Amino acid sequence: MSGELREIEFDRQVYGIDVIQRAAYRFIDRAAVNFQITDTQVLCEVSVDARVGAIDDLVREFQKEVLDQHLRLKIAIETESIRHLILAHAFSKTGLT
Repeated sequence: MSGELREIEFDRQVYGIDVIQRAAYRFIDRAAVNFQITDTQVLCEVSVDARVGAIDDLVREFQKEVLDQHLRLKIAIETESIRHLILAHAFSKTGLT
């Protein structure tokens, strides 16, 4: 049922485990990911489903997805106060308060 295995290392100072888990979830239909966390690294053992093509392509896609999830989280944190302000303004006009 499973194909090739590949280990990918991520620096914990750059990427949090939650970001890597979100990326792994996006690949749940093509691969299984096991995590080993050390003081400085998150080691991901990626087991690619046999029906999936080249593992190198999937690994590159996974690395891109980790970066994408990291940037999404960073943008969400940076814009949180603005989003709250917009929501507060929108709900202040509804009469629900």
